[in-house]
Amino acid sequence: MPTPEQSVGHLVRLLRQGRDWSQQELAQKMRAYGYEWSQATVTRLEAASRPIRVNELADLALLFGVPVSHFLDPRVPGWNDLEEPAVLEREIADATEERARVQAEWETATQLQATLASTLASLDGRLALLERWHSRSKAPRAGDLGEPAQP
Repeated sequence: MPTPEQSVGHLVRLLRQGRDWSQQELAQKMRAYGYEWSQATVTRLEAASRPIRVNELADLALLFGVPVSHFLDPRVPGWNDLEEPAVLEREIADATEERARVQAEWETATQLQATLASTLASLDGRLALLERWHSRSKAPRAGDLGEPAQP
């Protein structure tokens, strides 16, 4: 059973390679978060020869767009598991299912956004019209100024 540092290091490597980032690129991205990381830092982290700090783990999760708990998830394939076709097929199926779910949520959100934008535009037009009518109704009329009304 790998240690938590080994699990984190392994997953960091998988996530980094999945994005075609070099260790240097990952270090540079972490420097943007305020860490003094170098390529050697990433090498040591991935090899589990450097412990990971909680704030670093939180920022790595943010950077990679995964929950912090993902780094310690026992379902993430281990080093030897990556060579097992059944494990890879399960991981592919799980990732495909998750992607389809997120895509459906994205489409629903996009449709909702379009509906809300249309409703907002309609309300803006109605509000402008009502404000014009209101300003006209407040305009003084000939009879309102003490002048005789025209017959």
